[in-house]
Amino acid sequence: MVGVTLGGLTLALTLVGLYKAVDRQAEEDEARPADVIIVLGSQVRADGQPSNSLRSRIERGIELYHAGYAPTLFLTGGLGRFPPTEAEAMRRVALAAGVPDSALVLDTGATSTQESMLTAAREAQARGWRTALVVSDPFHMLRARQMARDVGFAAYGAPAYDSHLYTIDRLRRFYTLRETLALVWYYTVGRLGMTEGIEQTVRGLDPVSFLPPPREG
Repeated sequence: MVGVTLGGLTLALTLVGLYKAVDRQAEEDEARPADVIIVLGSQVRADGQPSNSLRSRIERGIELYHAGYAPTLFLTGGLGRFPPTEAEAMRRVALAAGVPDSALVLDTGATSTQESMLTAAREAQARGWRTALVVSDPFHMLRARQMARDVGFAAYGAPAYDSHLYTIDRLRRFYTLRETLALVWYYTVGRLGMTEGIEQTVRGLDPVSFLPPPREG
């Protein structure tokens, strides 16, 4: 009985600690120059327009692009309940905002953050990306940034603070809790799948492509 009680207390303390870590990371804007801006997908509405969350994400990515933080936007997100794909919906917003098509790389197949990062890793191998700004809702930053680092990027979070999922308190609390549970899953189960995916992604490719360039002098 004592063991069960201690186990429950340990789990509760762990969840509280993770919740606070998710919330702290959400408040950190780590924007800095990088090779690529990875903009993670979210829902597309029934009318084909980006949801508030998706629009907030792509607008933050566009802002970073126009400010000169990176020369490329990697837009990732597959087909959800309504067409078009999340990546294509973001592409349309980016083009309307003056981002040239040549600066956009689309991943229209990913259905999870994990798939998005594995695809980004493949593109990084081909394009020489080493550093990345990861754009998503603030509460998603801790897990998304960790996944980007796990596939080899020097990754930093650039939260989309305008998302209603973050600015509305009850939604912020709900999604922060959901991210806390998602982190538990990732650290205990998902990371193993990510490791296996990385091995498949980079098998036969340059094993040192993600290493930092040699220091001059």
